[in-house]
Amino acid sequence: MRKTQRRRILRSYYQLLMLLPFLFQACTETGPPPEIPEPGVSWELAEHRKATLTDLRYTLNVSVPRLRAERLHGTNTVHFQLNSAAEAIVLDFKVPSADYLHGVSQAGEAVEYIFENGHIVIPARYFQEGENEVSLEFDLGDQSLNRQEEFLYTLLVPDRASTAIPCFDQPNLKARYQLTLNIPQEWEALANGALEKETIQDSVKTLQYAATRPLPTYLFDFVVGDFQTITSELGGRKMTMLHRETDTLSVLRNAQAIFDLHLSALNWLEDYTGIKMPFQKFDFALIPSFQYGGMEHPGAITYKASSLFLDENATQNQELGRASLIAHETAHMWFGNLVTMNWFDDVWMKEVFANFMAAKIVNPSFPEINHDLRFTLAHYPGAYSVDRTAGTHPIQQPLANLKDAGTLYGAIIYQKAPIVMRMLEKQIGEAAMRAGLQKYLTTYSYNNATWDDLIDILDRQTEDDLDAWNQQWIKQAGMPHLALDTEGEDGIKSIRMRVTNAGGSTMWSQPLQITTFDENGTSTYQMEVNQAENTLELGELAPRPEMIIPNAGGYGYGYFQLGAASKTYLLARINQLEEPMWRGVSWINLWENLLNDNLEPTSLLPTMLEGISVEPDPLLRQRILGYLSSLYWNFLPEPDRKSVNAQVEAALWTAFEQTEDKRLKTALFNTYRSVVESPEGVQRLQAIWSKELEVEGLSLSENDYIELAFQLAVRDVPHSVDLIDQQIDRTKNADRQARMRFVKPALSPNEATRDEFFNSLKQEENRQVESWVQEALGWLHHPLRAASAEKYITPTLEMLEEIQATGDIFFPKRVLDNTFSGHRSESVVEAVKQFLADRPDYPENLRNKILQASDETFRAVGR
Repeated sequence: MRKTQRRRILRSYYQLLMLLPFLFQACTETGPPPEIPEPGVSWELAEHRKATLTDLRYTLNVSVPRLRAERLHGTNTVHFQLNSAAEAIVLDFKVPSADYLHGVSQAGEAVEYIFENGHIVIPARYFQEGENEVSLEFDLGDQSLNRQEEFLYTLLVPDRASTAIPCFDQPNLKARYQLTLNIPQEWEALANGALEKETIQDSVKTLQYAATRPLPTYLFDFVVGDFQTITSELGGRKMTMLHRETDTLSVLRNAQAIFDLHLSALNWLEDYTGIKMPFQKFDFALIPSFQYGGMEHPGAITYKASSLFLDENATQNQELGRASLIAHETAHMWFGNLVTMNWFDDVWMKEVFANFMAAKIVNPSFPEINHDLRFTLAHYPGAYSVDRTAGTHPIQQPLANLKDAGTLYGAIIYQKAPIVMRMLEKQIGEAAMRAGLQKYLTTYSYNNATWDDLIDILDRQTEDDLDAWNQQWIKQAGMPHLALDTEGEDGIKSIRMRVTNAGGSTMWSQPLQITTFDENGTSTYQMEVNQAENTLELGELAPRPEMIIPNAGGYGYGYFQLGAASKTYLLARINQLEEPMWRGVSWINLWENLLNDNLEPTSLLPTMLEGISVEPDPLLRQRILGYLSSLYWNFLPEPDRKSVNAQVEAALWTAFEQTEDKRLKTALFNTYRSVVESPEGVQRLQAIWSKELEVEGLSLSENDYIELAFQLAVRDVPHSVDLIDQQIDRTKNADRQARMRFVKPALSPNEATRDEFFNSLKQEENRQVESWVQEALGWLHHPLRAASAEKYITPTLEMLEEIQATGDIFFPKRVLDNTFSGHRSESVVEAVKQFLADRPDYPENLRNKILQASDETFRAVGR
């Protein structure tokens, strides 16, 4: 008999045993048995529990075995007040089988319950109005424990706490958590609460943590494993960092900067909000292969290690990225953790203010940076990448059941929402925004609030009516398409801005800064766009402008369609424009015009190659390099790509050799190795990897050598399998070795091996380390392997619902992004169309994810 059959039989047996008391009760007592809620947490169930439960506390004891194959064991005593005991109590516990739950009791006496649909239903007769408690003994579910051989960490957002522990898993039932951990003696741990007591007995370390301040379930957290610890005391604050980095030079190079950036962010936020850091302690853990950049658990923030431990020649974008990430997660202590959204339809609120504050926080640490330009480059391209697609959605999205909350995340939340919030701040003023946010945080401290609650507070800070703005920018999907017309002969008398294709409305009110360029210089004007046609009267402007930038200040939002004269001017002179912001918005406009079939890829390439050599701003250089790589692989048909390959490689290598800026050298080399196709280029990369060629000014880390090995393998260099094995042997860090072993078959020159690897991903247990899966899919679908990878498209789409149900919040979209990353064929487009056509009732949010991820493939094919 197969294991799966035995599990089904055992599960049916356990369920029958649990139902027997209720069947007996139904025969001996009047009234129907308790109703079993649907899977997940519906809005109705959440509202009922919020209305009846208060003063919630969890007392947890968790034992962590050394062996990964063994389950974690736990107990949880749940304390709460009831204002009505008329109905059954429903806890959430979503585990693979019924044998994970060992028993439910009160005061040591077993109570009857039903365990079904991921819920533990306990009859009302066991409870009374006022103080209540119930104790549960259980094994923790593995889905969100993220276990590897030497460590584990919880990641419970948005509705995954119940996959590990029995609880009321909804954001507006905040609770105090008192945790005890029992772990192997030599391991370290981190949890939300402050450590109160540590004892060791029989090689088991017991750690007792103080009760936390009120937290939603998705922020409960612990990290356990073989970690190193560093503690720092700065400015009266004590912070501890856990890490697994074996490169001691990297640790020494980065540790102080990491602590300093956290201290700077904490001090800034306390000053801005007028509220001291809201939680008892501030520690963090750096996790290899963490799914996100970071997660804001109070007292135990978790980060992707590579995002904070930067290489010696890290680019300025990477340094800014680290500072912004730290500021983002620190800002969550106030925005999201102190005040939490009432329901996950407002999840964007915590993310928008974390990003919005992060942009403000990093400014003082980087005085040499043009921060308005930084904001534009960090947010607009990402927002447009979703908003231009058929799968876009409003910032605020409806949510009927928390099991679907993970599908709400994406660039609209993280990139568009901060743009819109900056619009609001500009409209009402910085002082009004700050005063409103301070009022919001003090009013709802350690509680929950909705977006409408915040809008109501902000509305009182201004004479403007925010309702129209709210309807247009928060509750409406899409973005405006804007095009300029001019009137006049030799000169122009007026500029008309037409707003079309604007989604649900043609009303996208926003101020625009318009700059004209002619032989006498530049002129700048302000235009209010608040209707379908908007006219700026100039009287007479002569001579006629050679070019107009329709969003010169960088505050406007939408697709700005360029006229023929402006395109010609920009292609010839964008790299010579005086203001960095003019160049920044113009590069974004050129790229969006290319995607909207208003510009040919081959016409943009020479301007890009010039830009990588002459652009003085490091942020803009990085943006141009990103566009160049995408243009090269995704928008140049293969014959065109082959014909310009030598030109592209030469331009990148020449720029690399000519610059003395080590950070710029790193950025140029990273792009060079990603586009190399010529035999000479591949030979150069191989010589660098084998250390036969030393390049002046090029300092490579262990991660760089791994990337080189992968780039060479996907190009099918001779003995590529041996090359990867050699790199594994050369790699000192065990976590990076494990990652390479996982990714290796995706890079195999043998198609059957790649097929076998892809098929293995259909099993959930082979997708546990999500960042490895994402990386492997990127190599599997690399443009050089795209033809052989087309057969994986439909099976991946067929797996998507299960991936969404079992993976973390970003995983479905990132799987899709990596799947479509290398494809530009009609057959792939047809596969997507057919998949969606065959499933008219497919979940809308997942349909949107598919349309978002495949958008560039559709555009490349449709040219």
